[in-house]
Amino acid sequence: MEKGHFGEYSGNARHSRVTSSNVHDSERDDAAHISYLKRDIDYDNKHGHSDESMTADEKHISKLAGDIKYDSKKYKK
Repeated sequence: MEKGHFGEYSGNARHSRVTSSNVHDSERDDAAHISYLKRDIDYDNKHGHSDESMTADEKHISKLAGDIKYDSKKYKK
């Protein structure tokens, strides 16, 4: 379980496979995770926390956005 300033993220999506029947659920999960990471970056920025941590969060957001784009292209017909 990952814990941040705004709550916890279970990360269940990393243990499941995306299919055409669950692609919408996967996109919602990734979008929620992106939202959480953005709030975490804002919190870190306002409270003088590590730039390294914020950069890692930004990279994670980019990866999740790429996952959404890939899944949408591959599984939505």
